[in-house]
Amino acid sequence: MKQTKEEEELLKYKEFVKMLSDTSDDRIFLNKGEKHALIVLESIFRQSTENVRIFAGNLCRTVGNDAEYISALSNFIDKNGKVRILLNDFDENLAKKSNLYKRLSYFKRMGKDIIVKRTTARPYRESDSQKREVHFTIGDKRAYRIETDINQRTAQCSMNRPSVACPIADFYDTLFTDKQSTEINIIELLGYNE
Repeated sequence: MKQTKEEEELLKYKEFVKMLSDTSDDRIFLNKGEKHALIVLESIFRQSTENVRIFAGNLCRTVGNDAEYISALSNFIDKNGKVRILLNDFDENLAKKSNLYKRLSYFKRMGKDIIVKRTTARPYRESDSQKREVHFTIGDKRAYRIETDINQRTAQCSMNRPSVACPIADFYDTLFTDKQSTEINIIELLGYNE
């Protein structure tokens, strides 16, 4: 069966991102749309060995609730990876129905190192005079994806640029440990007792 032009383009993009990851190439590249986002985020989960930090709205729609996303994140957690998630648009009702939160709750009940928090923070890039909100994922203070347009899912990424990933991770850690960031008990949320 012949591939469509879009399928060919996605396959090329996936191969490109995999090559950057496998060779530790520090190139900065752009990312557009949900399908590209999924490819980059899966790659970040796959190459990370210690920590993944995620700042997002709620992770209940599209990319965050995609089966491939959940599988890649699950594989990272299975390798004893530490996951920190900070959400600024958390919706309890959506989360209760979300396959991602069901999976995270399962891992949390198994004693895996996962913490999910909510915040009111709306981070933006200092260089953006319009102060548009950004979302981001950092893997091992090395790989990153900064979503510069959270509606169109456009982003700037690198699979190996600690000089950018480290300061973003440090900023994230400041937000994560801020007293206004409160933990969400994902076990209780889904009706399980600890």
